[in-house]
Amino acid sequence: MRKLYFTLMLMAAATILSSFTMPKGDAVQEVKKALEGQIDAWNKGDLETAMAFYWNSPEMLWISKNGTEKGYQQVYDMFLQDFTDRSQMGVYTYEPLHIEQVSDKAVYFVFKWKIELDGKRLMGGVSSQVWKKIGNRWVVTSEHAS
Repeated sequence: MRKLYFTLMLMAAATILSSFTMPKGDAVQEVKKALEGQIDAWNKGDLETAMAFYWNSPEMLWISKNGTEKGYQQVYDMFLQDFTDRSQMGVYTYEPLHIEQVSDKAVYFVFKWKIELDGKRLMGGVSSQVWKKIGNRWVVTSEHAS
């Protein structure tokens, strides 16, 4: 009877612990691929495609040294204003610093980035992004760029 009780307790513990393990998916690789797609679009001067990797929602959050913007359209308008001449968007490069799958539908990505034009640094810093799988796509739901 003791062995049966011990076996049942062990099985229950294993079941409970297994529910706390990190999902085993391709989320991290999918997010890396999505960021590469966004950067490729940026480097081609294709702001519309680059912005398609952000969550098109009034809840999308952008944080920078200038403050916060809430909503996809506000962020998109900000980029349109800053880059009216697409040839001035420069070349975007990045270096991953940390990436972590926080759930089966969320990834936290931190990276160092810079934008250069004609060999001169236009801007750069560190960004942290929260990517979420919404529908069948990975999109940035919030970004803190400094």
